[in-house]
Amino acid sequence: MTKIKREKERFFVKYKVSILVAIGLIASISSGYAAVQFYQLKSPQGEVLYQEKDVKESGAKTVKEPDQEMDAFLNKRWEIEDNMEPGTVAAVYIVPHNPQKQIVTMTAPFDYKTLADVQQKVGEQIFLPETLPGRHAFLDARLEFGIKNEYDKAALYQQAEKEKKEYVMQPLAWTNELEYLYTTYQSGESYINLNITNYEGVEGSTTYVANLDQQKKEVVKVGQIEVLYTEEAKKDRTDKSIMWVMEYAGKKMQYEVVATGDVLSKGNISEFVNAMMPKK
Repeated sequence: MTKIKREKERFFVKYKVSILVAIGLIASISSGYAAVQFYQLKSPQGEVLYQEKDVKESGAKTVKEPDQEMDAFLNKRWEIEDNMEPGTVAAVYIVPHNPQKQIVTMTAPFDYKTLADVQQKVGEQIFLPETLPGRHAFLDARLEFGIKNEYDKAALYQQAEKEKKEYVMQPLAWTNELEYLYTTYQSGESYINLNITNYEGVEGSTTYVANLDQQKKEVVKVGQIEVLYTEEAKKDRTDKSIMWVMEYAGKKMQYEVVATGDVLSKGNISEFVNAMMPKK
């Protein structure tokens, strides 16, 4: 189970990194960054469906040392979020280390152990196969929908003042539109992560990635679909992934498959892409 947890955490760390980019708190790794490097995936008509750039190109302000107050604020945020009940979403006002009196939206994804439960929850919005290449069978999934981000800011401030608590929460509601779906497939001691994200409305169709210069990437075509193949060497393993964007149920969706070892290679990319095509 350690492997599953490690791979799941990878994606939620990526989610947390995106928050840091949004508030301009990605630490500067090096002062000199000359080459502008990016990768694009295009449709058969030439439309850019996906563009990947290094996080240094995001325009976010970088800092050499983390701000202690913001670091404490974020740690409290992660603590609260990690203890929320699965399938809940709330507007949260954290009192300490919050001079700007920010109210943040926190979520706890729905958690499922059977494919049938996932399909019942998402309906026709997405297709999930029972198995992936290499006899990997569905193991579990986390998912979230869009958020109806409607809350009473003044009421939260008043509640915090009245109750003298570190933080106060106001429950929010989900929409019916799938935001992301992270799944794990297993075959013996081998695990694969299949992650699907709603890519509609992403600004510039651009995703910012940390340590892009340390990753080996190549665009590969599977039929009319362009797929980005990535290898990243770690201390004890090499992570391999493929990513592509295609339309499903009228929406642009991003697909990502992540594996270690020899489960995924340039030679079998088409097997994974084709596995995501509903059987007619």
